[in-house]
Amino acid sequence: MENYIYEIINYDNYEMTNKEKKQYYMLGFLFLFLCAFVFYNSVFLSILVGILVLPLRRFYLKRKIIQRREQLCLQFRDLLYSLSASFSAGRQMNEALKEGIENLKLLYDERAPIIIELKHITKSVDGSRANEDQLLKDFAYRSGIEEIINFADVYAICRTTGGDVGQVVLKASEILMDKMSIEKDMRTLTSQKKFEAKIITLMPFILIIFLNLVSPDYLESMYQTLAGRIIMTAALLGIAISYYIMNIITEVKI
Repeated sequence: MENYIYEIINYDNYEMTNKEKKQYYMLGFLFLFLCAFVFYNSVFLSILVGILVLPLRRFYLKRKIIQRREQLCLQFRDLLYSLSASFSAGRQMNEALKEGIENLKLLYDERAPIIIELKHITKSVDGSRANEDQLLKDFAYRSGIEEIINFADVYAICRTTGGDVGQVVLKASEILMDKMSIEKDMRTLTSQKKFEAKIITLMPFILIIFLNLVSPDYLESMYQTLAGRIIMTAALLGIAISYYIMNIITEVKI
C-alpha cells in the first residue's frame, strides 16, 4: 500500500518554504530597489525602500492564500466532473473519490491540495471506517470555499435523510460546475483589465526612464531638492495606491 503522511492544511495561513523565502526577499528587495531608484536616483533611499519587503510580506502571504484557494476551487471543479461520471456509472462515494484521485493525478501534482485531501479521506474511510460526510465537511469548512461547503452539506444531508445520494450529488455537481464555470469566464473577461492596469502602472516608470535617457537635466531638480523628493514620494505612493484600488475593482466575486 502506498505510504503517505497527512498534514492538516490550514487554508487560512500560508507557510513559505525556504526556497520561497529566498525568492521573495531577493526578488522583492530588487523590485522595490529598482522602483525607488527610478524615482529617487539614490542608492541609499532605494535601499531604505527595499527594506519595505519585510513589512510587505503579510500582503504577499495574503495573496498566496487567495491564489491557493483559487487553485483549490479549480481542482475541485475537475473533481466534480470526475464524480459526476462515477455516479452516473453507479459508483459509491468512496469509490468515486478513489477514481477522482487517479483522474486528478493526470492533471495535477501529487502535492496538490485536492489530491492530499482526497487521499486522506479515502484512506481514513478504508482504515478506520470513518464517516465520509464528516471527513468531507471537515475538508470543506477548512477550505473556506463556498462551493465545497455546499457540496459537503448536500452530501451530508442525503446521508442523514436516506435520500438518493447519487441523483442529488449529480444535480448538486451540475449546479456548482455551472456556477464555477461562470466565475471562470468572468475572471477571463477581467484579466484584460488587470493587464491594462499593469501597463498603466508601468507607464510613469517608463516615462521617467525615458526622460533620464534623453534629457537628464530635466528631472535634476526632482532628484536634488527636498521639494522634488516629496513630489516623487507622493507620485510613487499614488502609483502604488492606484494599482491596489484597480486590483480591488477587478476582483470577481459571485
